[in-house]
Amino acid sequence: MSDDLTAAVVPDISNKHKNTLADETGDSSESIEQPPLKKSISNVPITLNIRYKTQTFSVQCDLYDTLKDLKDKLDKLTNIDPQVQKLINKSITSAKHNDATTTLKDLNINDGQTLLLIGATRTEIFSASELKNNASGNKNSMEDYTLGTNKKEPLCKQTKHEKVIKIGKPENAQIGITNRHDPLPPSIDGLYMSMLNQTAKKARLTFKLEMDELWINTAETTKRIPMSQIRNIIDESIEGHEGYSIVGFQTGTTENSIIWIYWCPSQYVKSIRREVLSDN
Repeated sequence: MSDDLTAAVVPDISNKHKNTLADETGDSSESIEQPPLKKSISNVPITLNIRYKTQTFSVQCDLYDTLKDLKDKLDKLTNIDPQVQKLINKSITSAKHNDATTTLKDLNINDGQTLLLIGATRTEIFSASELKNNASGNKNSMEDYTLGTNKKEPLCKQTKHEKVIKIGKPENAQIGITNRHDPLPPSIDGLYMSMLNQTAKKARLTFKLEMDELWINTAETTKRIPMSQIRNIIDESIEGHEGYSIVGFQTGTTENSIIWIYWCPSQYVKSIRREVLSDN
């Protein structure tokens, strides 16, 4: 009989103890769920396909990873400094983002999507720097040319450029706007293009970001230039023609390697530099 009493009493003591704890902590069996922790939203694993040149990497990340998180992972895979990485996808606009705070979810990037990665590796940058240093003693080097133009008259006053400017603005030139920076359009029409010992030709710039190429279209041909081959961009406003600029794409180490574009609407110059050279 004593055993039966003990069995009857023990549950009562246990329940009383449980109720006492509930009273002290403010908790009860009816309030089991706790407010979710803030970081619990960052638990949506996704896989992205990163295409770089001829390679494709599968990268495991989280939907709430920031662009900085993703670029840090790509740095380890490719040896491309996050500061020079450019990620291109139809979900990513040309507007500037804060890599430290913008998440993949903010950019509407989903599981299984493919992003194009553009950028030179640290090794390639070092090699280019060495080449530039080796070419510094050449009086025809790009560095000497740039310094020379800074000391002389503006580009539009130099004979070879002045001849093209005097031809006049193409009839289909887009409206140029000063002191404004617009996102890069798919193409820019109403231009003139000239290269070494060539007559200026009407041209159109087409930006093939998904292929990492700049196309220069003329009536006769299309010149396709990998953006990784463009070492520098020279740009200068055309005096007396507000809203328009001369833009030079340097593909080698000398002045002769520059492809000159005339009547480029000035509002696109900064975007061109950002897309091709990763300039801010």
